[in-house]
Amino acid sequence: MPKDPVRAHVIGMGEVGRRLAEALERAGVDVVPVTRHDGWDGARTDPSSIRILCMREQDLPAALEMLDGVPPQRVVAVQNGWIRPLLESWPGCGRGLIWFMSKGGFFNELRPSIVTGPSGAWLAGALTRGGLHVTFAEDPAQFAKLEADKMGFNCVVGLPLAIHGLTLGRYLDERPDEARAVFTEAIEICSRALGVDPEPDAWTRFVRTIEPIRWVATSKAKALDYRNGAVVRLARSLGLAAPANESLLIAAGWSGRS
Repeated sequence: MPKDPVRAHVIGMGEVGRRLAEALERAGVDVVPVTRHDGWDGARTDPSSIRILCMREQDLPAALEMLDGVPPQRVVAVQNGWIRPLLESWPGCGRGLIWFMSKGGFFNELRPSIVTGPSGAWLAGALTRGGLHVTFAEDPAQFAKLEADKMGFNCVVGLPLAIHGLTLGRYLDERPDEARAVFTEAIEICSRALGVDPEPDAWTRFVRTIEPIRWVATSKAKALDYRNGAVVRLARSLGLAAPANESLLIAAGWSGRS
């Protein structure tokens, strides 16, 4: 990146956007919040800013359309799901994987979050100065391995809890075989699609990671096209199967669009 950003437009002020904006402000960065209806003119035209996309996966296409013409090197997308197809026309766009849980007053960093891309080193440094644990992945293969790992997390912490009406802790205790199958399918299939090898201890690390959030529950599965649904589609494209994820999707009434 030629010059460090002067400002950060944080687009999407939900839990993730709010936490990132607060950390950047603590680091002395000029932060401009962008919501559904406010702040887009500056986000589109400011030549000196970085744009950090913090909305849900399903809202990312509309946000990218709004930013048409912005240099991809000035954009970082921090959605955790399978968003690579959405970024194919944005070569050089940065990525982030968020590894903290934020719900109202609750906040827990499960692992260091990861950023990559032309703005990644600057962003990791600023967020770290602001009190978050964030690392920079310079090697695309390194980021790909971490991305597959996070997809395993996403596919367990969501859809299965909604289907079975269980907290995360009870799900792992009562349905350990299904949980591990969902996780393993996701990480192995995404790794295959990305051309990397999954970490051999990924499941053990996952179980250790979720210990502080065993209480998490959800009544509605979200972003299925970018999480469990994406795993099933990738499996089909590779001539593989993902029966554990597919069974849960069928139970959710997923028809290919969420």
